[in-house]
Amino acid sequence: MQQLPTIVAVITGYYLFLAVAHWFFLPADIRGTLMGLALVTAFVSGVTYVVARRGGISASVSHYAFVPAGLLGVANVFTHVALTGEIIQMTNAVLALMVFGFVTLRPLIYFLLTSVSVALYIFCLMDLGGELAGHFAFFLVPAFLLGLLCFGQRYRTLTRIERMRLTDREKSEQLEVMNASVTQQMQQAKKAAEEARRANEAKGIFLANTSHELRTPLTGVLGMMNLLERTKLDSQQRELVEAAQVSAKTLLTLINDILDLAKLDEGKLELKNEAFDVVETVRRLVDLLMPAAADKGLKLNLHVPDEAGLRLVGDPVRIGQILLNLVGNAVKFTEEGRVDVTVTLTAADSALYRLSILVEDTGIGFDEAAGAKLFRRFEQVDGSERRRQSGTGLGLAICRELTDLMDGIIEADSMPGVGSRFRFAVTLPKAEGRYDNTPRERVDSARLGALKLRVLLAEDNRINQMLVEKLLARYGWDLVIVSNGQEAVNMVGDAAVGGHGFDLVLMDVRMPVMDGKTAAKAIRAMKGGAASVPIIALTANTMPEDIEAYRAIGMDDVVAKPIDIDQLEGAVDRLFPAK
Repeated sequence: MQQLPTIVAVITGYYLFLAVAHWFFLPADIRGTLMGLALVTAFVSGVTYVVARRGGISASVSHYAFVPAGLLGVANVFTHVALTGEIIQMTNAVLALMVFGFVTLRPLIYFLLTSVSVALYIFCLMDLGGELAGHFAFFLVPAFLLGLLCFGQRYRTLTRIERMRLTDREKSEQLEVMNASVTQQMQQAKKAAEEARRANEAKGIFLANTSHELRTPLTGVLGMMNLLERTKLDSQQRELVEAAQVSAKTLLTLINDILDLAKLDEGKLELKNEAFDVVETVRRLVDLLMPAAADKGLKLNLHVPDEAGLRLVGDPVRIGQILLNLVGNAVKFTEEGRVDVTVTLTAADSALYRLSILVEDTGIGFDEAAGAKLFRRFEQVDGSERRRQSGTGLGLAICRELTDLMDGIIEADSMPGVGSRFRFAVTLPKAEGRYDNTPRERVDSARLGALKLRVLLAEDNRINQMLVEKLLARYGWDLVIVSNGQEAVNMVGDAAVGGHGFDLVLMDVRMPVMDGKTAAKAIRAMKGGAASVPIIALTANTMPEDIEAYRAIGMDDVVAKPIDIDQLEGAVDRLFPAK
């Protein structure tokens, strides 16, 4: 279709030129006939050109639109030969045979024009005869072959191009379908990611709320049992209290484990980077488990290197969490014999040390199949001995994920009935500067009692109100209790106006009407001395980002729930140091 206008335009121009040439060079008796035939050919070609340019010829019939002009061209050639009787005019017939191979692309049209031309060519040679007849008969062969080769090459090329176009069209359609599918999948993935994000946020909110709701009654349970433990109890009563304390502490450990896993899943558990004495940290943690080992008649041995006082930079709390879990499990699952804790420090270079802690026991051990699922969540190794022990299967899973977070390794091997070996290793940078390893002095309770503080407690849980009241009763402080943040703000403001302001506010974070954070902001926005009253947050949410948020709004310190009297005393001691 693209070549048709060009071809018929050339034919039009050629036959117009030929008509003019006939006027000047042909005899008068044949001039009119050949000029008329040339003009008719030019006219037909011209009309075809105009129609093609205006889009009046579709691509499907464009090849056939050339046929009228082609046949008129053949008529021009052989009419000229017949009227002049000159065999030399057969050269135009030779040229026509070759031209058909250049201007046609349909086999039917090519062979129609070629067949008509060859038939007329042979007829004219036989009719004219003469000494040049053999010469022009020879020309027929190469003219036909050249035209045929040209047509065949162009036709094959066109067919290949058409095939490629069809293939490209099919591929383009397939790509469009694939693109639509990919776009749909991306939209679905985006939607799923958004739903997962909302679900994750909902999970975080749920866990935070659940944590608070669980820790709040636990505060009362553990606090009351601690107070009860300090009273005069007979042996049976003390045994019952201690059993209840173990159960409550186990529940608290479970809550902490679930929250740790939630933070790990959300990527919100961030490691601290602070200097700590490796040997002292390990020694202190092992000492915590000495009584449990002694109660079972076990030897808990600690082997430390000579690098006493060496400080590394890392998160001692999380490293201690891993160590407590490994040593605690070793003590739990060992009925007789020993538990060895070996600390190794190897200098990787001048600035890095490889800390390795090996925990070995002579306990019940486990087989290879059990070891394969040892670090999975909520998995417990089968076996009657292990089934008799409490646990949720979260501790080692958290150890694994904390280790991965530190780019360290944790591994285990064991032999049933012989014992187990757990190894934790991590590379940490060496700390610079001086380190004061002097133990912190215990809080002087008598000095705190002499402070004669006026304290406001904002707490909505009646049991926790009673607990704090009991804990602070030995100091003789003036304690005022309110049940929500709005009452706390009103009380602080009214007390300041009345000239008997509070020295300290103990603020629960989650309360009805107004929460503790909003109440703290309102107090800090007051005028006068009321705005600077020390505020200690009482909360179950004590992740680093939570504590940072509490301090950012003006709270001076944080005490975790369940409330521990030593932590509360330490916070008060920091706010009211000895003079």
